[in-house]
Amino acid sequence: MAISTLSRKLLWGRAASHCAMPSCRRTLAHQSGLNGDAVLIGEEAHIVAKSPDGPRGESPLSPEQRDEYSNLILLCPTDHALIDKAPEDFSVGFLLDMKAKHEAWVKGTLGAASNPADEKWAALVDDLTARLSLDTWHKDVSAVLSGGEASMSVSTEERLRACLHWIATRPWPKGHDDLRQLIETIGHLINELLSTFSQHSDRDRLGARLRFKAFYKIPVWDDDLYASLLSEYKEGRQYLADLVLELTRYVNLFSDVVRDELDPEFRDEEGYATLIIEGDILRFDTYVPRFTQEEASVISKSLNPFQDFAKHRSARAPRFSW
Repeated sequence: MAISTLSRKLLWGRAASHCAMPSCRRTLAHQSGLNGDAVLIGEEAHIVAKSPDGPRGESPLSPEQRDEYSNLILLCPTDHALIDKAPEDFSVGFLLDMKAKHEAWVKGTLGAASNPADEKWAALVDDLTARLSLDTWHKDVSAVLSGGEASMSVSTEERLRACLHWIATRPWPKGHDDLRQLIETIGHLINELLSTFSQHSDRDRLGARLRFKAFYKIPVWDDDLYASLLSEYKEGRQYLADLVLELTRYVNLFSDVVRDELDPEFRDEEGYATLIIEGDILRFDTYVPRFTQEEASVISKSLNPFQDFAKHRSARAPRFSW
């Protein structure tokens, strides 16, 4: 497990980016005078250790609970090392009390440091990440790009359809307009992918997967009809491939924008979403579809990125032909 965007936003915001050690309370964020980037020197310390054999690690907390905001305290590198090297002097109860007193000091001395709108956005980001199932993305959608029969599990189709409904019904918090537009475009692409796939799909014998039918295979031979249906089939497969690649590019752009605007460490451990593409015989290649800087800049200025997809899809790279 990793620390969620919401937990990170709560931790840094409610600590006002200051070390929680009362004798320190140094600022843990530095604004670079050269490029304006923020340099973060704070460390997200675990009160109960991340692993059972760590400092203060004996606890009934689950691995997920150990990474939650309630079990984290913001410290400078020196004080983080101190509490972990002398756990007998810094018990769980002592650190929880120190954290509560620090956040009370922040409110009383610095005013409200947290941003409620950003906290709502952080919760939305965590929710969407789970609904998209980014950790299994390559397994869930790569089969649509198959050189043989394009397919998708019924569970993936149902999850994406539920995700589409979730996006369409969101009451968006204030701010982060670029992020909102990205998420809405992801919704449009999911809708287009599912609509296109469902036009010619049926379930396999076990009922667990949806298959894109080879509808050009006709029972009574007709040269013209066969050629027409084959052309339509190839165009349909090409469009599905373009949609999956574009959707994955947007998912990865979503990660970049979250890192820029909300959580600098968002999915640092997991990395970008990938696709597995069939290469030569018995060989599969892993791709990380991403927009170029120029393409991302165009998207950020577009009023309707989804409509622009029709104009740009043939120029995207990589692109896999059928």
